[in-house]
Amino acid sequence: MKFLLVLLFCVGSLAIPFTKTSIAQESQTLKKLVAKVNPSVVTIRVNGRDGERLGVGTGFIVDSAGLIATNFHVITEGRRFSVETSGGEKLKVIAVEASDPTADLALIRVAVDDKTSLPALPFSDQDDATQGTRVAAFGNPLGLSNSVVDGIISALREVQGQQLIQLAMPIEPGNSGGPLVDRRGRVLGIINMKSAVDDNLGFAIPIKQLKSLLDSPNPVSIDRWVRLGKLNPDQWQPLMGSTWQQRGGVLTARGLGSGFGGRSLCLSKQTLPALPVEIAVSVKLDDESGAAGIAFYSDGKNKHYGFYPSNGQMRLTCFKGPDVYSWQVLQDVATPHYLPGQWNRLRVRLEDKLLKCYVNDQLVITSNDCQLASGSIGLVKFRGTNPDFRRLEVGSDLESAPLTDTTEQLLNKVDQGKLQFSEIDDSQLGEFGQTGEASARELMKRAARMEKEASSLRQLADEVRRVEVVEKLRVLFSTKEVSQERLLTGTLLAAQLDNPDIDLGYYRQRIEAMAKEVNDGLSEDADDASKLIALNDFLFQENGFHGGRSEYYHPANSHLNRVIDDREGLPITLSILYMEIGRRIGLNILGVGLPGHFVVRHEPSDDADEHQLIDVYEGGSFLTLNEAGTRVMQRTGRRLSDEDLRSQSDQEIVTRVLSNLMGIASRKEDIESMLCYLDASVAVNPNAIDFRVMRAQLRGMTGRRTRALADVDFLLDSNTPGIDRRRLQQLRSTIADQN
Repeated sequence: MKFLLVLLFCVGSLAIPFTKTSIAQESQTLKKLVAKVNPSVVTIRVNGRDGERLGVGTGFIVDSAGLIATNFHVITEGRRFSVETSGGEKLKVIAVEASDPTADLALIRVAVDDKTSLPALPFSDQDDATQGTRVAAFGNPLGLSNSVVDGIISALREVQGQQLIQLAMPIEPGNSGGPLVDRRGRVLGIINMKSAVDDNLGFAIPIKQLKSLLDSPNPVSIDRWVRLGKLNPDQWQPLMGSTWQQRGGVLTARGLGSGFGGRSLCLSKQTLPALPVEIAVSVKLDDESGAAGIAFYSDGKNKHYGFYPSNGQMRLTCFKGPDVYSWQVLQDVATPHYLPGQWNRLRVRLEDKLLKCYVNDQLVITSNDCQLASGSIGLVKFRGTNPDFRRLEVGSDLESAPLTDTTEQLLNKVDQGKLQFSEIDDSQLGEFGQTGEASARELMKRAARMEKEASSLRQLADEVRRVEVVEKLRVLFSTKEVSQERLLTGTLLAAQLDNPDIDLGYYRQRIEAMAKEVNDGLSEDADDASKLIALNDFLFQENGFHGGRSEYYHPANSHLNRVIDDREGLPITLSILYMEIGRRIGLNILGVGLPGHFVVRHEPSDDADEHQLIDVYEGGSFLTLNEAGTRVMQRTGRRLSDEDLRSQSDQEIVTRVLSNLMGIASRKEDIESMLCYLDASVAVNPNAIDFRVMRAQLRGMTGRRTRALADVDFLLDSNTPGIDRRRLQQLRSTIADQN
């Protein structure tokens, strides 16, 4: 789908304030830790064929005799690399002492003399990496040497079959290979990767895996290391960076190319025969947002044609220079014949003033473009994908053997459900095998189609489960009579969108029980001041409710049930709990939507007393108007206004909770969750233009065309002020034209 979608969310309560408690003491502890660990941390720089820098990572000393630990992917197999201490001393690399690509670990051996001081970091015990442990990560994020970031271990979990330490701290690529240490400077793990889900989430490999590698070295001298998987220079000419290697008939490209858009080329040195001629190669992408395929008519520099998959579509481009301004996309087509995540055979037929491009033997692009007419052939890759290639072929006719009539009949039976996997006999399997590659591709096409249908059915099932919750929200906020329970019910329903098994009645009882416990401790003549003290003591002193900081953007902080269970939340969800308990003990507490940080206001029954702002996120501390004004100035650059201090309606508060959840989903690019929260937002605000437009766009992007058009038509038929009818008509045409 070709939507240009820009979603602007007014996500409240997403700025994280810091307390002053123990900051000075913690700062001193961290300074001592940095002074202790930094001398053991090294910078690792990987060099290209011509000495250019391809990447930077981190390592740390594990043996003063010259042993350094890092990630396997940092040193990039087959490339030379340099090692430099935190003090700027360059160390001579002798060997790769041990390596484990699966675990992503490597040990480097460097030369040591009498003048070299290499302080080794001690390892922790195996069980020291526990949830909640305060840790620090050392490294070179974005190439900035001697950097440290503080955080905690949030979980120990399995990721893609490997046990990892989950960290609540921002991790960048240059941190890879650096030590994760506790407050005593002992190594708990090796920083491994940044989360694709959240910028404030990372992972580390437990130290026990490095201990295993130390016990089983497999040394390779650095001279031999740089020849591992090296391409034959008589056959290939890599250009524009990336690491091109060949093993077992598979040619791989790893890392960003140095050309614009991460472009990198690997040209074949075979001569292109006279026309007509065909070029073919099989390619598999690990990331469909990237691109990789055939390059032809290359001048060995920046000019060439490219035929390749990009974002799941097949593209033919004429590259006439070093940047996008000199590139011309000739055709970009969607086709069911391309199989994402699988091996796909690309083929280009070159004729006089005619280009024919095939994927899996299906013609997808024909072009009469003839801006380039001679040059080399080879392979090309773009962006962050790490593609694999096999069998680059050149010949007069490279079309695969066609399916036999019997194989076609067998495939038809599979389509009709008349031939099940369990019923296939040896003769039928042998029939498929006569055209093995072509038959396998056809079966994979059918599998991909069925998986897509299954995914759509799962999405539909999830939506069906949410229908009841969304309808309850619609009824709750369409009723003219305002119930005292509306805010609580609406907030719990918002949480139920993600957790359908939540028992709303149970959490109402929990709040009633908490309010009763506070009330039981009050005297009969307790005034508002006494009640506020009792409420603050109950929540923050006796029961440990607090603002979520280490995992601020976790959805649980916006789910009131989890806030009650975990005693941790955002300013807005903690404020809702505060208001609900306060109301039940006779306090009049209202929500105030300060920009970026929700607070509450206590309005006493005695009008003579002043209204008091309260920051629930900061343990129920009182907030003066001057302090509120300072916060608003810091976050918005403007003065505090009366609108900032206005009490929020139940509808506005629940909408803000949903907007927080939508902002989290947006950062994760989780469109299905965004649609879920938009459904709820529209139910709470049926006439809100922005929510309807965003939902129409996302529905269109995800193939929900009928419902997308219904949203646009609703807005076109309404008389709501502020509607741009021309742009809505354009949006409607775009959605209606989607296949």
